[in-house]
Amino acid sequence: MNPNCYNDYAKVFDLYSNVHLFPQNLRFIDVAAALLGPGDRVTDVGGGTGMFTAELLVRVPWVDLTFVEPSPPMMEIAATRLPLSANLVHAPLDGALLAELPEQKMFLFQRSLYSLFGEMDRYRELARELAARTSTGAHVAIYEMPGPYDMELAWGYYSENREVLGISEEVLLETWPVMQAVFREFNDGVAEGRYTLFDRSSLDEVFGGAGFDCSYEDGMTFVYTRT
Repeated sequence: MNPNCYNDYAKVFDLYSNVHLFPQNLRFIDVAAALLGPGDRVTDVGGGTGMFTAELLVRVPWVDLTFVEPSPPMMEIAATRLPLSANLVHAPLDGALLAELPEQKMFLFQRSLYSLFGEMDRYRELARELAARTSTGAHVAIYEMPGPYDMELAWGYYSENREVLGISEEVLLETWPVMQAVFREFNDGVAEGRYTLFDRSSLDEVFGGAGFDCSYEDGMTFVYTRT
């Protein structure tokens, strides 16, 4: 995402990710948590403000967490809510970073996988690098984006649920332009090929070729397990 979008997006990320409006975000965390045991190493890639990472730690506080987020304003917020024991990595995910990690039990991509590359070959390379940092029974958990945003539909949903968000009409009107910019940037990135949206078939092709099988699918949630 354009860094300029992140500067403002970080300020409203938690508000517009309200779990009462989007419970599927927490359902994804529940699926991931159920696969983890004491001492397991987990890397959350593109965790934003750490809002959902913190929810994971509520469920499995004993995991060894690495949190990867390249956006300075997002990381600044995440650092205030994640434990001091967490390994906070303020950098993009790349092969050099992965090579420094010990073997992981899980890699999490919650609404972030799409943003890494625009080329499928780069994703195939990433899958092989993830395989090198995992062993049999380890997981890659993905919550994928369903597609480009319908701006009118999104505005209607948020405005109709303003009371659920707990904000005034004035605050909604003030903050909505930030989300419009974020949604437009996402839609443009998809249209221009800077972002890659996945379905089951393309995920199978990328991760299956690196030694992972799909072990769970529900809507836009996918878990690939190392064989």
